[in-house]
Amino acid sequence: MRYEVALAAAVTAVTLSLAAPVQAGTCQPVNAKGVANTMATATLYAQADLKQTAKSLKGKVTQATTNCVRGPSGDYKCKISAVVCPK
Repeated sequence: MRYEVALAAAVTAVTLSLAAPVQAGTCQPVNAKGVANTMATATLYAQADLKQTAKSLKGKVTQATTNCVRGPSGDYKCKISAVVCPK
């Protein structure tokens, strides 16, 4: 048990040390989603959602990761995880 706590603390410390320095309260993580019959269309919907979210926060997207999976009903669900910072 003690070893697991020490390992978790070490992993957290390494993760925080590798993170880029950011001023507190300036950038925000956001998620955008899109669902459609094709992966391309679902990605476009998610990108449009991300663009609208960034616009409402009056910021710009600095980094983004896209993940698409096929749902049980056959449609594609895409999620974009991004960071929006002020312009």
